[in-house]
Amino acid sequence: MTSGEFVFLADDSQGDYCLSPISYTAAMQSNERNQWMKAMNEELATLKENETWKLVNRPINAKFMRVKKSCDSNARFKARLVVKGYAQKQGIDYDETFSPVARYDTVRTLHVVATSKGMKLKQFDVKTAFLYGELEEEVFLEQPEGFDDGSGCVCRLKRSLYGLKQAPRCWNKRFINFIKKAGLKNSTADPRLFYHTYEDNYLYIAIYVDDGLVVDNKNEEIKVFLRLLQEEFEITIGSLENFLGMQIKCQSDGSIVVSQ
Repeated sequence: MTSGEFVFLADDSQGDYCLSPISYTAAMQSNERNQWMKAMNEELATLKENETWKLVNRPINAKFMRVKKSCDSNARFKARLVVKGYAQKQGIDYDETFSPVARYDTVRTLHVVATSKGMKLKQFDVKTAFLYGELEEEVFLEQPEGFDDGSGCVCRLKRSLYGLKQAPRCWNKRFINFIKKAGLKNSTADPRLFYHTYEDNYLYIAIYVDDGLVVDNKNEEIKVFLRLLQEEFEITIGSLENFLGMQIKCQSDGSIVVSQ
């Protein structure tokens, strides 16, 4: 059994992040108390909407894990409930943790192919991706500090949370199931490169945890895939200016410049 806490991250106008404050108590004693409280309520509302857990009676002799709380801020405040996964025991609280990601040379190769073939590129990221993963293990969580309803019940996790050792693998399995339903195949060259070909249509998807790159020779195919993705997950579709730490510039002549 585990517990958790909110981790508070503050960002400045340049998008730089730092830890602030260091605990729930410190957040409640700060001048930004109301903003942090709003951020935590928004985070818990998201967890409730995703049916991340259900309250159950405390199991006898169960070991609990703890949660961390996380928030960032510039003009906005955002909280993240994070499990203290260091208390997990392999074979009891989790089994497999490995989750493959697309290789950087695969991403660069897609840029080359897109340039040479005049293909379209789009970028997406899945918001709170780990919350979509379904747990196979039985994991219990103490109610978060400051939000205990006094019933004595604990949270039985139905979905993974950030901080759980198996969270990346749970999310990966969920995404693979979606990819199969969408009719894409797995590349033998890279486990996280997916493709779909039909006559003269070519669609390629590279996924790095919750960041994705979509390449297609017909803009309509990208729209169809992203629409399916939006029906399954909450995503953000952005311009292809930055991806995995690479700065990407699409030139007017169709060429692509990549720098790091």
